[in-house]
Amino acid sequence: MDLRPLPRCVECGWRRPARAPSCVACSRWLDDDIEAAWRAALRDYDVGEADIPAFAATVAADPRGVPWRVLDGALAHTTCAVCGAVLGSGAVGCRDCDAAHGWRWLAAEPERPGAPPGNEHAIRVATAVARVPHRFPAHMVPRYAVLLPLLIAGGLPAGGDARAAQRWLDNGGALEALDAAPSTAAIRELLRQPRPQ
Repeated sequence: MDLRPLPRCVECGWRRPARAPSCVACSRWLDDDIEAAWRAALRDYDVGEADIPAFAATVAADPRGVPWRVLDGALAHTTCAVCGAVLGSGAVGCRDCDAAHGWRWLAAEPERPGAPPGNEHAIRVATAVARVPHRFPAHMVPRYAVLLPLLIAGGLPAGGDARAAQRWLDNGGALEALDAAPSTAAIRELLRQPRPQ
């Protein structure tokens, strides 16, 4: 897969949304993607504006079978009764946000036509890391985000490639080099190097 056609962010210059959450425009792109799926679900279920809070609460309470973007949209439209943050995004230790963050993984991951199996799961995880970064190890946040453009374009490194990427980054590989690579083949070639150059 050729990565060059993927758009670059007008704010940070990286492939969009590779710099979320540190880049506002990249983060907005992810939020807009979630919001579009949420709005489509509201239309599909004929939910009026007045019924949105109840619909969001219903989805958040039992997300089984609900597409993950719709669940994330429901969470974004629900306030945590304990801490007042967007449900699932409050500080680690908030009982209700911790529970909602756990429920996030119960939602469905409908595969996109033409994308390899597991691609949607990878997008979902990387999106969650970028949108609620304080719930994940800090060093993992930029690593997941830089792969989002590749995943959104329909690529998915094999398990061995993912482990190779972690080793490469642990040995001093630069996120900038992954962003600058012109193709997935070039990324794999980078990861084959025993030491980043």
